Amino acid sequence: MSEFKDRIIMVTGASDGIGQQVAAALGEAGANVIALGRNEEGLQQTMERIEDSGGRCLCVPFDLLDFDNYGKLFLSLKDQIPHLDGLVHCAGSIDRCTPMQYVKSKDFRKMLDIHLTAPNMLTQIMLPLLKRAPAASIVFTSCDMIKEDQANWHAYGLAKRALAYAASMWQMESPDKPYRFNTLNPGRVRTALFKRTFGGEHPKMVPASSSVVPAYLYLLSDASKEQRGQSLHAADLLKD
Repeated sequence: MSEFKDRIIMVTGASDGIGQQVAAALGEAGANVIALGRNEEGLQQTMERIEDSGGRCLCVPFDLLDFDNYGKLFLSLKDQIPHLDGLVHCAGSIDRCTPMQYVKSKDFRKMLDIHLTAPNMLTQIMLPLLKRAPAASIVFTSCDMIKEDQANWHAYGLAKRALAYAASMWQMESPDKPYRFNTLNPGRVRTALFKRTFGGEHPKMVPASSSVVPAYLYLLSDASKEQRGQSLHAADLLKD
């Protein structure tokens, strides 16, 4: 029996890309998935994949940039579910890479909000449900800029690099708690974001988004309970 059976795990960005793959895998493993995303058609596909595998999915069309509705989201869930065993932050977006000298302020702020403000504020608002679980796991999704300096990624790169510090800070503020926070860099995988930002690189030259799912499942599992406040790369976890 899968250890994920009957666990309740929220996944953002679940309508496409890595988020959809993680949500589908969790559903197949027996978890009750709360799938958040802006694309309702994509969420419907996610739900169908989960239900076809015998899993259960609650789809929640939600714009993570609508911070005023975070409280409503929590209130809608707190009486429906006993707790949250996991929270996976996969939501992300970028239209194009732009040098810092040309990026517009509205685009700069949007990248900071979706990739840094949103995952931290959603974690904050869901913390009461995470605290109710025996040992919850929160996973932030970073990228190569976590350790590499790369030009033209403006606030996207800044936000992703800051996530490592965010996970560490969350963990330092909860040193003796059973819940844990980690940051995972999936590396380059075939997603819509990859196609927009690496247009000159053939998609077949990078692995499918499903290839990094085992790394996410590891961080959500009891096997990773000693990983706390760490910044990890999927390739390193998948080598073992």
